[in-house]
Amino acid sequence: MSAMARLAFAAFVVSLLTGLAASLGTRLHFWNYHFGLETLLPYSVYIGSAGFLLGLLWIISAIFSNSATGGGYGIVGFLGAIAVISVPLYDFATTRSLPPIHDISTDTEYAPPFAALLDRRQGAENGPDYDGPKLVRMNGRTYTTIALQKKYYGDVKTIGELVTPQKLFQHALTAAQAMGWKIVSIVPERDGGHIEATDTTFFFGFTDDIALRVKHSGLGAKLDIRSKSRAGVADFGRNAARIRAYVKKVLAGM
Repeated sequence: MSAMARLAFAAFVVSLLTGLAASLGTRLHFWNYHFGLETLLPYSVYIGSAGFLLGLLWIISAIFSNSATGGGYGIVGFLGAIAVISVPLYDFATTRSLPPIHDISTDTEYAPPFAALLDRRQGAENGPDYDGPKLVRMNGRTYTTIALQKKYYGDVKTIGELVTPQKLFQHALTAAQAMGWKIVSIVPERDGGHIEATDTTFFFGFTDDIALRVKHSGLGAKLDIRSKSRAGVADFGRNAARIRAYVKKVLAGM
């Protein structure tokens, strides 16, 4: 039992270190995200799963033998393994249920373009053009990115307010700064303006680009938001979630 408990703990530690190496190594550009996310991280899950099973077997043995030999190692190994594998397994399950798209815009007809970020996106895996008409496969069927966005993220819509374009532009900028984004460009105009920013995840260091556009509309103004990943096929719903969170901040400040 003591050996089983120590093995469970060892598997947890190795799994944790492998996961951290996959994440931080990618963020620090020691290797590309394909190697970190698709090669190293699965090993973290495999080893963590072994730690979970060993810990579970130790718990069952401890219950039936009425002995807790190696209890500290067994419990830490079991609980630690759950913590390590739960996040990637959740992301994997989420990916299977969400569309394989990574370019989300509140205006799917005329998405806000990238200007200041254009050069950075030219060298990215996903170019600067809007993915709306791009064909993608999901569940054996072919869709356009626009169709999948409307089906899965139908709540992502343009913000319209009965305020001047200048006022909405200032609210848009304040909310973007409050989100913690790195502001790259601020271009105010008489009837609105254009803001570009980037947002980088802590784990793996994935960078997504954001374009905000404020324009005069009727008696007020409207704000459109676009968020696009630089790499990958699916975004785990991250871009749509970012837009939703941003919209809440904008409306809360109005």
